[in-house]
Amino acid sequence: MRPKLKRHAPRAAATAGALSLGVAVALAVAVPAPSTAQPRVNRHRHSRPAPAPPPRLSARLLHPNLLLGGDIAFIGKTTPSANRRRIAVEELTRRGWVAIAHTLTDGDGYFRERLWPHRLGRLALRVRAEGIPAQRTTIAGRVATVYHQVVASWYGPGGMTACGEQLGAGTLGVANRTLPCGTEVTLRFGSRVVTVPVIDRGPFVAGRDYDLTYATKLALGAGDVSTIWASA
Repeated sequence: MRPKLKRHAPRAAATAGALSLGVAVALAVAVPAPSTAQPRVNRHRHSRPAPAPPPRLSARLLHPNLLLGGDIAFIGKTTPSANRRRIAVEELTRRGWVAIAHTLTDGDGYFRERLWPHRLGRLALRVRAEGIPAQRTTIAGRVATVYHQVVASWYGPGGMTACGEQLGAGTLGVANRTLPCGTEVTLRFGSRVVTVPVIDRGPFVAGRDYDLTYATKLALGAGDVSTIWASA
């Protein structure tokens, strides 16, 4: 029996060696190699929220040309929306800017304010919102002109005016019985508008308020006797 045992000993050793090699290979496959990749970092975990945009005011002037007794209106919005933000409409006077009307925004930041001027002429206006500086305020329309209806005829050219001006075919101006010489008057007829000085006295026909020079009549496209708007 001993020779038989010797014959199988090398075979058993080889088998044991193969088994050991197989186990080592299996373990190498089953256990993953350590990763060299860097771990993902959540970069937004500690980031600060974006700052809120600064508040702004946008406003628009409605009815910039109106007859005395009519209304001027401002509409607008503040962003971000703020409920009950105080809004002031201001007029430029000899004393500087003076508040002439106040209102509050609604829950969506919108506002509307109407006012009724009590005098003829040009009004320089602006809108201000509490807590919003002028550099973050946008206004579409800042001047309103208040008119009354007048009856105008025309005269000239030729000769000297009562205000000491030579009246030529191209002279722009008007004659009025009471306004001081040099007073600027804005006239409106349909879609045409001109601003001219008082250069003469007249008219001296009942029921007429202004005499237009020939050049002023042409600039307005008025007839011989027309009802026009005048700012004085």
